[in-house]
Amino acid sequence: MIVKATLATALLASSIGLVAPIALAAGGTEGTCVATPTEDTCETPAGAGGDLPGADEAVARALRLVGGHGYYQLCARLAANIWGRPRAGYFSAAEQWRQMVATNNAHPGDRRPPTGALVFWETGGPYGHVAVYVGDGRIVSNDIGDTIPGEGGVYLVDFALIESQWGATYLGWAPPIYSTT
Repeated sequence: MIVKATLATALLASSIGLVAPIALAAGGTEGTCVATPTEDTCETPAGAGGDLPGADEAVARALRLVGGHGYYQLCARLAANIWGRPRAGYFSAAEQWRQMVATNNAHPGDRRPPTGALVFWETGGPYGHVAVYVGDGRIVSNDIGDTIPGEGGVYLVDFALIESQWGATYLGWAPPIYSTT
């Protein structure tokens, strides 16, 4: 477990980074870009917008989960577990995003989330997708690198992979706000 966390941390800090097992096998680093002052068509965050309180612990927990399984279609639970919660308290990532928008906690379209932020996508289905931003243009997400349907793997991947591989639409980010009940 310590070796896995150390490796994930080293990959996160390296200039190569870990894109995803499938992308690495194909030799790709798709999704990397640089925002310019005149055009913002960037597919990944240009940089971290700071840290949220508790983000260091959440990122450490996220990196420990990388390589695990059992989160098939349970992105909201994975994000909650990363933040030390047993469950999200929402029916879906889409519901959680709507609640963040309704309570003015959402940052729609902002591609510069702070470390530890929940990042949301519209997937074309009723549930949406949420992952946790761990810095340096990377997220910890479920299912995106699964080679076996239903595997529910946990992966450290490039922020843009959700859009490029799944065709999802980025919605924005929100802080990890969960019900206390």
